[in-house]
Amino acid sequence: MRICLLRAAPGQEDDPRYSDIELFTDRHTFEQRFISKDTIKQDLNFAAAESFDLYFNFLHWTWYGSDNKELAILAAKYIEYLAIPVIGLPSRVLEKYGLDEDGRLVIGNLDTAQGDDITAGDEYSCTIIELDNTPVPLCPIFAHTEVPVNSTSSPVLSSAIQKLAEDAFYVNDLHGTFWCTFLVRINKDSKPTLIGITPMPKTIFPFAGDGKNPAAEACAVRESFPGSYRSLIHSLIASYFLKRNRSFEVSRQVSQEFDTVASKYDTVTAGIYHEGIKGIVQKYNFDGLVLDIACGTGLVARLYRDTQNRSRFIGMDISLQMKTECLRHGLYSNVLVGPMQRLLIVQRGPVHHIVCIGAFLFLESNELSLVLSRIFQLATISVTFTIDEIPDSYNKAQTERGRGHMAGFNHLDEVERFGIPVGWKLTDRWRFLGWTSPTTGTEIYSNVFRFEAL
Repeated sequence: MRICLLRAAPGQEDDPRYSDIELFTDRHTFEQRFISKDTIKQDLNFAAAESFDLYFNFLHWTWYGSDNKELAILAAKYIEYLAIPVIGLPSRVLEKYGLDEDGRLVIGNLDTAQGDDITAGDEYSCTIIELDNTPVPLCPIFAHTEVPVNSTSSPVLSSAIQKLAEDAFYVNDLHGTFWCTFLVRINKDSKPTLIGITPMPKTIFPFAGDGKNPAAEACAVRESFPGSYRSLIHSLIASYFLKRNRSFEVSRQVSQEFDTVASKYDTVTAGIYHEGIKGIVQKYNFDGLVLDIACGTGLVARLYRDTQNRSRFIGMDISLQMKTECLRHGLYSNVLVGPMQRLLIVQRGPVHHIVCIGAFLFLESNELSLVLSRIFQLATISVTFTIDEIPDSYNKAQTERGRGHMAGFNHLDEVERFGIPVGWKLTDRWRFLGWTSPTTGTEIYSNVFRFEAL
């Protein structure tokens, strides 16, 4: 993907520091375009004419002083007029900005204190990442430090701060801000009170030449956004295009494909595929609540053979008919229907285990980062998934048959680059013959990844 970074012309910044986000991923090509205060519309016209796949508007990070705030608003409004694909603060949010005594951009006039003394008590920050239209809170951080609030040792405090941040996101209509930091103070009665909001702070990424960023936002990403900065960039990109339904047609076609085959799926896939799933699920422990992504007809639960009823299964699948087949066997209490990248964003409660076998091939690389980040946020004990080695010959054969929507991606390299999230360990990895395509006859090898929480 070709991405344009819109920055203020050199020498025209209130703050010359900036985030070199292009250092964190090699999946995309980044180019800078500088916007001058005197020729904002002309410069933006030229940038728009180059038809980048996506734009990042960083102008509000450098034009925020009393003399320049209106310029940042003007630029945001003109970008909205141009209707180019952009990640950046909406003009309606910029117009709410104030500048606090520390020079931070904040939304002022917060009527949230409810008579409490907001000057006393410990201060925390909680950064929220907006995925699709859903605010996803990261771990709270002690303000002005790199010390996270541990959700294991301080679950009540962590949960209270995160809930307050989520509520404030909705109350202040911060949709479209991509990420926000909420400043919270805990009073003597351990009650959290909102004292400030910083929309889309630049400190979420390290500054150029500064190495590790000591800011609370960057710490929250490293500690609680699995895959760290690289995955965050990819997830923001995936989220942007999810909102605009870029992959809607492909998802619809894949759904119809599995609807058609659902009633005979077990027969068609009998043999190698069933033995592969059996080899995975009978090797590991899944006591507790299991979320089976792309559950299909429910083979994971059926082949697990939980004779002592220690496991409970819920599922997700893109096909309504697969849901019908899955529930018919009586081992899943519920199956949600839709693309996994959307369902995982809105999934609320944690689960003990997450399993996904043979489905990540349908995600492009940005979507995979988003999905991996979410499953490690939601699972509390284990994550088990497979990555299929999809050869070019398979994709070519599918395309020649008019079934390009069933082509897949080999994400082995992407998973390795994603790394091992904080608080997890890779306990097992192995390769096996996963399945043979009933359409092309291609043999597909799969790689099992088993992660367990520390």
